[in-house]
Amino acid sequence: MPSDTLEPGSRLGKYELLAHLATGGMGTVYKARDCELGRVVALKVLSPEISDDVLMERFRREARHAARLNHPNIVTLFECNYDPELGLHYLALEFINGIDLAQYIEQRGKLPPEEVRRILMQAAKALQHAFEHGVVHRDIKPANLMLARTARKTITLKLTDLGLAIARGEQEFRVTREGSTVGTVDYMAPEQARDSRAVDIRSDIYSLGCTAYHMLAGRAPFAEGGLGERLVKHLETPPTDVRKFNPGVSPAFWVVIETMLAKRPEDRYATPSELLRALKRIRADEDGADASERAAPAHLSPAEPTRLSVPAIRPDTRHPAAAPRIEPLETDATHVAGPAVSPEQARAAAAFHQRAVQVLAEGGGADYSRQLIDNCIKLDPLNLTYRKTLRELNRKATSGVLGRWFGSLNVLAGKSKVKLARAAGDWRKVLELGEQILAQQPGDVDTHIDLAEVALDLGLSELARWFLEEGCHAAPDSAQLLRALARLHEHLEEWKPAIRLWRQLSKADPTDVDAARKVNDLSALALISKSRARRQQDASEPER
Repeated sequence: MPSDTLEPGSRLGKYELLAHLATGGMGTVYKARDCELGRVVALKVLSPEISDDVLMERFRREARHAARLNHPNIVTLFECNYDPELGLHYLALEFINGIDLAQYIEQRGKLPPEEVRRILMQAAKALQHAFEHGVVHRDIKPANLMLARTARKTITLKLTDLGLAIARGEQEFRVTREGSTVGTVDYMAPEQARDSRAVDIRSDIYSLGCTAYHMLAGRAPFAEGGLGERLVKHLETPPTDVRKFNPGVSPAFWVVIETMLAKRPEDRYATPSELLRALKRIRADEDGADASERAAPAHLSPAEPTRLSVPAIRPDTRHPAAAPRIEPLETDATHVAGPAVSPEQARAAAAFHQRAVQVLAEGGGADYSRQLIDNCIKLDPLNLTYRKTLRELNRKATSGVLGRWFGSLNVLAGKSKVKLARAAGDWRKVLELGEQILAQQPGDVDTHIDLAEVALDLGLSELARWFLEEGCHAAPDSAQLLRALARLHEHLEEWKPAIRLWRQLSKADPTDVDAARKVNDLSALALISKSRARRQQDASEPER
């Protein structure tokens, strides 16, 4: 029996069909009622005319992948079964009382930036859950994102259609003719267009970026031209600034979208959770918060690292003479872990570094060595050894070589991009651009402090210390850098180096009341701390 000829009131297994919802290339979807449990479901019925083993495998894969996922933003699978009397395979799925995102955009046109941000946050949560269970969707697009209105009159997103998904350890399979690609062209990542076997979770992030662009602009980023032309644009052409179509989009939000749409996977957010953190830190529209407010999250979930007070190491230029109160750390930086690097990434980075050192020892080319070190840092961005090697290469390079490496980066434009990346919470981009700026202008004070503050954002006080010490070597006359380093020592309760630096600042500028006060206050704190430690030691020693 054809799957689309079932009438309302018909039975399929334990389900009573209530209404026809849609018919597609693989079969028909019905609204149905589970006669045993009484719940309403969406019944996806595979057309019996489909005898193609590949499409049957796609149907089974959807069932397998949906069965291993359980998340509020992913459509739930209740059952996968076969009715021998009717000869029909079917899936019983959670019924969504709503429409898909493609229909929603068609009805409403361009969506407000803040609404898009909220939709993206839900999609990122769904993708993170899939990622944690080893599943890559491979066909993220508006038609596969359902929007349901809840009892509270809020919109809940539901990720659906896992027929093209692939799980970790699964073998690739073709769902189209030989030589075709897997996915939908308008939302396809560049690496997916080249080889569908090369995808990982960052490919889904790219496709979600295309979807975000569609929501904001009312069109996909590369909607013009034939299929081949659109594929080439995904591979080579930067997207037009979405603010041309939707002027209300904030600069910080555009940075997030641009990062999602990076041509190279390593330039995108590494995981959906990293994307989610960036989305939480920004305002999507131009109204309301300024860049500094957008950069700070309103609250931190238990899964996110607690942050140091970022402005702590940057002198307050509005009130240079004001002496901030000495307060304890908001958190212990030594107990906050940085973003995880997988063992595979760490091993690959170490291999690249070993090769770079070998090339340099053999008198090989600096260009090749730098390329290897760049690979190290992309794989393991917070490794201090790799950054030291990179700085050493930059110091030894001639101006001509530096121009060849960074000719496309204008320093002023780069600093502007750093500011936007910080507002968007994109620490990878800040670290990457910061190194490029310092390669050309080693004494750029603001960039040294930006890098240190990002390290503190991630709870990495040793990396922050190194960034500031490098800055002090490059710009030894900078009182701003000395102040920043002194504040860092102070916040880490390293009294001696903090006092030494404040004393150096006071000596350099006898009118610096703040520095003189710091010397006195911290000297007192050091004595109190020393006395407390002595009392604790005495209390812990056994009586003789």
